[in-house]
Amino acid sequence: MGDSNPLLRPSYDPQALLNAQPVMVAVIDPASYTVQFQNETGLKRLGDLSGRTCYDSIAKCPTPCSFCRMPEAVETGRVTINEVALPDNQHLLVQWSRAVTSDGRLHVIETITDVTAQKRLEEAARKAEKMEALGRLAGGAAHDINNLLTVITGASELVSHGAQSPESTYDPVRQIQNAVNRAGELTRRLVAFSHHQVVQPAVLDLNDLLSDLEPRIRMLSGDGIGVELAPGEGGMPVMADRQQIEHIVTVLVTNAREAMSGGGQLTVSTGRETVGTEVAREQEVKPGAYVRLAVRDTGCGIAPEVQAHLFEPYFTRTAQQTGRGLGLASVYGMVRQSGGFIEVASRLNGGTVFTVRFPSAEQAWSLPLRAPQPPESDGGITILLIEDDEDVRIAVSDMLKRAGYLVQEACDGIDALQRLRSMTSSPHLTLTDVMMPRMTGPQFVKQIQAFLPGTKVLYMSGYADQVLEPAGSQPLAFISKPFSANDLIRKVRETLAG
Repeated sequence: MGDSNPLLRPSYDPQALLNAQPVMVAVIDPASYTVQFQNETGLKRLGDLSGRTCYDSIAKCPTPCSFCRMPEAVETGRVTINEVALPDNQHLLVQWSRAVTSDGRLHVIETITDVTAQKRLEEAARKAEKMEALGRLAGGAAHDINNLLTVITGASELVSHGAQSPESTYDPVRQIQNAVNRAGELTRRLVAFSHHQVVQPAVLDLNDLLSDLEPRIRMLSGDGIGVELAPGEGGMPVMADRQQIEHIVTVLVTNAREAMSGGGQLTVSTGRETVGTEVAREQEVKPGAYVRLAVRDTGCGIAPEVQAHLFEPYFTRTAQQTGRGLGLASVYGMVRQSGGFIEVASRLNGGTVFTVRFPSAEQAWSLPLRAPQPPESDGGITILLIEDDEDVRIAVSDMLKRAGYLVQEACDGIDALQRLRSMTSSPHLTLTDVMMPRMTGPQFVKQIQAFLPGTKVLYMSGYADQVLEPAGSQPLAFISKPFSANDLIRKVRETLAG
C-alpha cells in the first residue's frame, strides 16, 4: 500500500540533484580508484574521466596520491577531509565518504570544492596583518635603538671632552658597555623573531632542564608569589637549543610575575600530548607526539582582543605597557623554529596559562640503520634531500627524479632525522643545504656520523663564504647555487663514485 501511494515514493532524481551541485562530485571504486560517475560540474571542470583512475586523471600521479584519505573513509565509515595545494597555486578541499548501494557494492563519493579564491583572500589578509606587525616592529626597534644611541652618544661626548664632574658617580664607559650589551640582546631577539637564528639543537629532557632552572625561576618570581614545579612522569625529551628553552622559560615566568603585582601562584608543569591531524593543520605543524610546557599564573588576565595580538612585536598588553617589546614575539619565533607551537588561555582577573608544545624527540633515530642496499640499477639509488626553501626543494627533487633517483625529502636537519626513523636502510647520498633554521646541514651531518660513519654527503648553498668541514673520512663535496640539472647530476655521480 505504501508503494502505491505517490506521496511516499521518491519524487526526485538523485542524479539530477548531484548535477545541480556547484561543487565537483565523483563516485569512485575504492578497490581500483576508477571513476564511475561525475556530476555536471565535474565534467565541465575535469572532462569525462569515466573508467580512469582518479589519481592519474585528476592529480597526474602514477600511484594513489599521498594526500588521499579515501582508505580511511572506507575503513572508518566517517567523512574524511583534506585540503590540497596544487602546483599552479590552486587549492582544493576534498571530502571522501563511504557509500554502499542496494546491490551491496562499496563506493566512495568524492566531493571537490575549489577554495582558491578563499585562500587568496586569506593570504591577502595575512599579508596585511604582517605589514602592520612589521611596521610596529620597525617603529619599536627604532625607538629602542634611538634610546641606546642616545646613551652611547652622551657618554661618548663625556669621555672625549673629559667634562665629567669629579664628584659625579656617573661612569660613561660602563654606560657605553651596558648600551652595547642591550643592543646585542635586541639584535638576538630580532633574529629569533625572524625564525632564522642559527641554533645548536640537542636532545634535552625538559624535566631536567626545569630542575636546573628552578633557582632562576624562584628568583624571577620575587616575593609574594608561590612557585610550584610540576614535572610530568617519565622523561620529556625534546630536540631544541638549550639557550632558547632557557630564554622561553625566563620570558614566560617574567610575564607571569608582572601579571601578579599583588602576589599569587605560579605553576610550571610538563607533560606529554598527542597532536592530531586537525590541530596540526591549524597550527601548521606535524601531527604526532609532543612534550608540553605550561606556565600558569593567577594574575590579572588578558583581554580577548589583546590575546589575538599577544605574540606580535612591540604590542602593548596593558595601559602600563606590561609585555611591551620583543619578549613574547621572540618566544613565538623560538618555539616555531623548534617545530612547535604556543597557545595562550586567559580571562580577565582569572589568570593566564601559556602552553608551549615541542615535538617529542625520542632517541629512536640514534639506533644504527642498515647499510644502504646495493642498487639493482641506476634507478635504485636513494638520495636524502634536505632543503628549507620549498620551491628549491621541489625543483631539485624533480631534477633527481628525472635522472632516475629515489628521493626522500626533508625541510631541515630535524625533519631529516625524523625521516631517517621511517627508512628501512640508510640513503646512498645526503644532498643538503648548508644554512637552514632549527638545524643546519653541517649540524645534521655531525649528528648522523655516529651511526652512519660512511655516509656520503653533498652540500649545496647560495652563500659565497661558506666554511665547511669534510663529512668524516669522506672528501668534501659541494655545489654552488644556482646550478643546472646537468651540473647537479654530474656532481651527484662524482660524489657517489668518490
